[in-house]
Amino acid sequence: MAQTSASDYFVGKEALVVSTGNPASWVLQPGADSGALDGVARLLYSNDQGGWICSGSLLAGGQYVLTAAHCADNFNSMTVDFKQGAVTRNVVQAWVHSGWTGALGTGADIAIVKLDQAVTDINGFALSTSNDLKKDFLLAGYGLTGTGATGNSGGFDWGKAHYGYNTIDVADQGAFGVEYISDFDNGSNAKNAIARLGAAWGTGWTSSTGLGAGLEAQISGGDSGGGDFVWDADNNRWLLAGVHSWGWGACNAALGVEDCDALAGTNSSFGDLAASTAVFSHAEWIGSITAVPEPQTYALMALGLLAVGASVRRRKA
Repeated sequence: MAQTSASDYFVGKEALVVSTGNPASWVLQPGADSGALDGVARLLYSNDQGGWICSGSLLAGGQYVLTAAHCADNFNSMTVDFKQGAVTRNVVQAWVHSGWTGALGTGADIAIVKLDQAVTDINGFALSTSNDLKKDFLLAGYGLTGTGATGNSGGFDWGKAHYGYNTIDVADQGAFGVEYISDFDNGSNAKNAIARLGAAWGTGWTSSTGLGAGLEAQISGGDSGGGDFVWDADNNRWLLAGVHSWGWGACNAALGVEDCDALAGTNSSFGDLAASTAVFSHAEWIGSITAVPEPQTYALMALGLLAVGASVRRRKA
């Protein structure tokens, strides 16, 4: 049965990278909720450095997949599959945002790949064309699993997408577009990284202590290019709001905040930050390639994030 509100997804559930519970309970099952999330894609590609895994989102119409620029800027061959490998396509063309140079934090980490044949038996995602700051969202991808206390130590669940929830805490204006930034909360003030960094840096950033026990999730290696989805209650569907870009274990003495990380470093533990490229700030560019008309983009929001030390979230196969 299709959900009537985003909160319906929260009942009795725990998250992808979780404080308690088994990540295996958070697998996106093909066909669940009338196939509402069957468009979550796995990208397998190779280049001269080896084989890699990223994630992506099928766009409405079924011909194109939205992903991260760092997943599509250097490949010799790429396949895209859906529904635990039941549907597979080859990539025949890629468009990487012209602002992408490999530098994170600019809002340009976004790309589109074209499939050799349209996917007609899976519903692609419509785009969110508004700034979704402070909204709760569902995140999904094919990356590493684990728990917030131990980080991304659970390994891959090969061929299976996982999901969880978080809140868009910050909308940060980069040189080429907006990034949505979220922290991985465990319900405590100590691990509320964005609020603590905002106070230390004087940015005015605010963040709650999370969605509640077991609900909050964080992206990890292999989730790059996957989607952040906000609930469209008027049309009873998920809208694609963000494209996973980078993660960062931002708590250290040099940045003015210590001990807001469950584990030191960037490892998807409590206190880590994650950023996604905001789709609304690139709706016109996406539409120019996919020929799907989108409303004009909204004004961008400037907050200025220091993204030094962030890492991309693709993963070597």
